[in-house]
Amino acid sequence: MAAMDERLKSLGIVLPDVMPPVVDGYVPAFAPFARSGDQIHLSGRLGKEDGKPLCGKVGEEISLEQGKLAARGVAIELLAVLKAAAGDLDNVRRVVKLLVMVNGAPHFTEPSPRCGWGI
Repeated sequence: MAAMDERLKSLGIVLPDVMPPVVDGYVPAFAPFARSGDQIHLSGRLGKEDGKPLCGKVGEEISLEQGKLAARGVAIELLAVLKAAAGDLDNVRRVVKLLVMVNGAPHFTEPSPRCGWGI
């Protein structure tokens, strides 16, 4: 087993066997990833709860805990896509850019590194 697979297993993270759709029953009109030379660009994902899009603003309709779980799910889906694109996560040497967007209420100020949003 590859080192990254071992690490994910030790964290209790199981990657989906196939690249999951953005939401159940929806086939995206874009590719889940594109390769340009040695770089892989991943398409965005939506936060979900029970397989359905999580709609609303964090801090209003969506709780902080729901937001954290949705962010974790998105990260796991992206790792699955990256693994499929690279053949193995051990082949990944560097993340050049990571863009995260949170639909937060106007008063919501929690999404920061201090908040513990990591997987």
